[in-house]
Amino acid sequence: GGGGGGGGGKRNNKWRKGKKKNDDMGNSHFPVPTGNHSYPHYYHQSNNHNHNRNQNHHNHNHMQQATNNVYLGYGSHHLNEGNMGLPVPDIIGATGGLHSFTGAGPGPFPHHARVGSGAGHISPMPPPPNTGGVSSLAFTPITNTSSAPPSLAPRSNNRNNVDSSSRLPSNPSSHSGYGVDDINESNGSHSPSPPPPHSDVVDGDPVRTKRRDWLVRMNRRLQETPVGKLDPQAIPINAVMNAWAKTKSAEGAAMVEMWLDRVREEQLQDNIAVQLTTKMYTMAVDAWAKSGEKGAANRAETILQMMNQLYEDGNVDLKPTTGIFNAVINAWARSGEKTAPARAEQILGWMDALHRGGNPDIRPDKYTFNTVIHAYAKAGGREAAAKAQELLTTMHRLHREGNTSVKPDTITYNVVINAWAKSGGKGAAVEAEKLLANMHALYDSGNHDVKPNVVTYGAVIDAWAKSGEQGAASRADFILANMIRLHQADPVRNADLRPNTYTFNTVINAWAKSRDHDAASKAEEMLVAMGRLHQCGMSGLKPDAFTYTAVIDAWAKSGYKGAAYKADQLLDKMESKYLAGDTDLKPNTFTYNAVINALAKSGEVGAAARAERVLHNMVKRHQRGNDDVKPTTINFNTVLDAWAKSGGKGAAIRAEEILEWMDQLNKAGNNDVKPDTITFNAVIDAWARSADKRAPTRAEKILEHMDELYKSGNEDVKPDTYTYNTVINAWAKSGEVGAASRAEHILAVMEQRYQNGDEDFKPNTRTHTSVIDAWAKSGERGAAARCEHILLTMQQQFESGNLDVKPNSHTFNAVMNACAFTKIDEDRTEALAIAFRVFDWLCSRSDMQPDAYTYTILLSVCSNLLPKEDEAKRFLHAKFLFEKCCESGHVNDFVLRKLKQTVTENEYIKLVGTDSLSLDNLPREWSRNVSRDARNGRNGSRGLRRRHK
Repeated sequence: GGGGGGGGGKRNNKWRKGKKKNDDMGNSHFPVPTGNHSYPHYYHQSNNHNHNRNQNHHNHNHMQQATNNVYLGYGSHHLNEGNMGLPVPDIIGATGGLHSFTGAGPGPFPHHARVGSGAGHISPMPPPPNTGGVSSLAFTPITNTSSAPPSLAPRSNNRNNVDSSSRLPSNPSSHSGYGVDDINESNGSHSPSPPPPHSDVVDGDPVRTKRRDWLVRMNRRLQETPVGKLDPQAIPINAVMNAWAKTKSAEGAAMVEMWLDRVREEQLQDNIAVQLTTKMYTMAVDAWAKSGEKGAANRAETILQMMNQLYEDGNVDLKPTTGIFNAVINAWARSGEKTAPARAEQILGWMDALHRGGNPDIRPDKYTFNTVIHAYAKAGGREAAAKAQELLTTMHRLHREGNTSVKPDTITYNVVINAWAKSGGKGAAVEAEKLLANMHALYDSGNHDVKPNVVTYGAVIDAWAKSGEQGAASRADFILANMIRLHQADPVRNADLRPNTYTFNTVINAWAKSRDHDAASKAEEMLVAMGRLHQCGMSGLKPDAFTYTAVIDAWAKSGYKGAAYKADQLLDKMESKYLAGDTDLKPNTFTYNAVINALAKSGEVGAAARAERVLHNMVKRHQRGNDDVKPTTINFNTVLDAWAKSGGKGAAIRAEEILEWMDQLNKAGNNDVKPDTITFNAVIDAWARSADKRAPTRAEKILEHMDELYKSGNEDVKPDTYTYNTVINAWAKSGEVGAASRAEHILAVMEQRYQNGDEDFKPNTRTHTSVIDAWAKSGERGAAARCEHILLTMQQQFESGNLDVKPNSHTFNAVMNACAFTKIDEDRTEALAIAFRVFDWLCSRSDMQPDAYTYTILLSVCSNLLPKEDEAKRFLHAKFLFEKCCESGHVNDFVLRKLKQTVTENEYIKLVGTDSLSLDNLPREWSRNVSRDARNGRNGSRGLRRRHK
C-alpha cells in the first residue's frame, strides 16, 4: 500500500491489512483479505470445478483443508514451557539422531533420560538416488556431484526463529487414502481420542488445556512402559502423534518424532502389536512443516529419506506416497529459506524419477506443482517469477502428454501471477496481465478449470500498483473497471468477479503512488464510489481504514494547495464514523502519520497547529489503551518541523513546549517517545526562523544542553553538523552586533572537534556558506574581504581532498552579496574588486555557472558601489552584466528590476528595447534557462525582494 509518512520513515505494511476476509464474493473458497497483498489465499479450490467434482473430490477436500489452515496465523511455541514440566527434545538435524531429553522441572522424562534401545538413535539414511527425473521435466537441476539431493545442513538449535509469515496449506496426502488429521486409526485397532474439553485452565483456552493435560499423561505412560511392551490398545499411538502434530509448534513436531522413534524401537524389540506406517511418517513430516521452526524443512526431508531407505531395505509397509512428498515440499515452501524454491523443485524431480522408475504411488500432481510455484512466488524477484512461469508451462506440457493430475487450474495461475506481482521488475505487470488474458482465452475455449476470479484480477492489479511504471495507476483502474463490467454483464456466471474492498484498495494504492496530477482526486473518487456501492447492498465493498489512509496519503503526496486540509477532513470523517460504531474505520498509527505528514509539508497557514492537534489525539487514544495508535518520536519530530517552518516567535516557544512534553512522556515510561538529535535540531531551527532577538542565544543554549546530555551518556541527542549549521544560521539571520564573529567561532569549534577525530562535527559547504552569509549581513568593516578569505579556504580544503566543503554557486553568490551590501566607505573599492573577481572565478569553472540570482546581486553591486554621478561607468558595467545574462538565458523579472534601478530610463530602453518590466515581449532565448515560475517571480522571490529592493 501507499502509507502515511510520519516524518518520512519507512512505512510499515501493517496498516495495509484489512479487518476481515471477504465472505460474499460468490465463491466461499476464495476469502480475500482487504489488505495483505501477498495472496496467501491463492491456495483455495474454486467452485468452478463442479464438472470434475467426483473425480477430484479427495483433492478438493484437501484444498478446503488448506482454506481452513491458511489463515490460522500460528507461530512458534518455545519448547521450554516449564509450567507443564514437558521434556525438551534436542533434535539433531542432518543425521536424524536420537532425541536427548532435558526437562524443565519434574516432567514425564527426567533429565538426560533416553527413549529407545541401546544405540539410541534413528540411523541416518542415505539420500535417494537421482535418476535424472529433473531434466525430463525440463527443470534446471541443482548442481550436485552425488546421486542425491544436496546434503542437509545441521538444524539450528534456536527454536524461536520462526517465519510466521509462511501460510501454506497443509499437506493433502492425496494418494495415501487419508489425511494427517485422521487420528483414530492405529494399526487396525480402535484408538480412543483425547477426552473432550470441558474446563478452563491455561491461557483461558479449555481446549488447549485439556488436550495438553492428556498429552502429558500419554507421554508419562509411554515413559513408564518398558521398551518392547507398548500396547496400542492401551496407548493410542496415532491419536497422540496427531494431537501433538496439531499443536503446530516445534515442540509438537519434536514430540511426534519422539513417538515415531519409540515405535521404531518397539519394532526392533519384535513387538508385533506395533507397526510403523506411512501415516506415522507423514504426520511427523507434516508436523515439522507446520511448526514454523527454523530448519523444519530440513528435518522433514530427513524423515522422508529415512522412510524411503527403510522401504528400499524391504519394509513394504513404509512405501512413500505422493502425500508425504507433498508434505516435504510444503515444508520447504513454508520455510522462507533462500534455498527453499530450489529444494522444493528438487524434491519434485525426485518424485518424477521414482515414478518413472516404476513406483505408481508417487507421481507429481497439481498440488505438488502449485506448492513449488508458491515457493518461488514467496522468494520474490524476476528470476523466481520466470521460474514459476516455467513450471506452469511444464504443467501444460505434461497435461498434453496425458498426465491429467497436473492440469493447471485457477490456483496455479493465481500463484504465478502473484509471483510476477511480487517480483517488482520492469515488465512484471505486463507478464501478469498476459497470464490473465491467457486464462480468459482458455476458459472461453472450454477449460473451466482456469476461470479468472477476483483473486486473479486482484493480483494483476497489485502487479501494476507495485510496478512503478508510468501509467500504472490508470492501467490498474482499467483492469478493475473491466472486472466490474464482466460481473455486471452476468452476475451469476461471474459471481466470483464481484469486486471487493481489496481490489478497490489496491487501485487506490496505485493512485496514491502515482505521479499523475489528478491522482489524489481519482483516489478520493474511488473512495466515494465504494461508499455508494456499499450502501446499495454490496456488502463486500466497504471502505476500511486502509482505504481512507491510502486516499489521505495520495493527498499528502499531491502537493496541491489545500491538500493537507483534505487529508485532515478525511481523518475527521474516519474518526466520526468510528465513534458512531463503524469499527472498520478505526484510525491507526499510519492514518495519523499520513495526516501529520501532509500538514507538516503543506506550509499552509495554521498547518502546524492542526498537525499538533492530530498528535494530541494520537497520544490521548494511546493513553486510553488503544494500541493501534502509538505515537513515536517521528510523529513529534514531524510536528516540530511543521512549527519550525511556520516561522514566528510563537512557533519557537511552542516547539520548546512540545520538546518538554516529549521529555515528560518519556520519563513517564513511554520509550517510543524519546527526544533525539532530530528533535533538538527542529527546536533550534524553529528559533533560527523565528526572527526573535533571543533566537541565536536561545539556539546556542539548546546546543550546549544537547552537548551536556551527550557527554553524560545520552547518545541519542549527540549534536551533529546539522545542529551546528542551524545555530550558525540563527546567528547569520539575527543581524546582531558580533553575530558574524560568533558564527565563525562556532565554525572553529566544529573544525577542532572534527580534527580531534569526531566525524559528526565535520563542517561542510553549508557551514562555511552560512558563516559567509553572517558576514554579508553584518555590515562590519572588512566583511567582504573576510568572506573571500573563507571562500579561498574552502577551495584549498577541497583541492586537498575534502569533498564536503566544495564551494557551490550559493557560496559564490553569498560572497558577492557581502560585497553588494558593504556599508563602510573605505571598503567600497575593495568590495567592488572582490565582487568581479569572484564573478570571473565563477564564470571560469566548468562545474557551475552564474544564475539569475548572481546577475541580480552583481547589478546590486553596481548600483550600490559605483558612484551615481558616474553614469557612464555604471552603464558599462550594467551593459556587460545584462548581455552576459541574456547570453546565458537567465533573465527574469528581478534582473530587469535591478537593471532599471542601476541605469537611467533611456539606458534601460536601449538595453532591453522597452521600458516594461515584463518578459512577455522579450526574446524567449533570454530566459531559456529560467523556469516558468522563476520567470514570473514566484520562485524564491521573497528572499530576493528582501535583499535587493
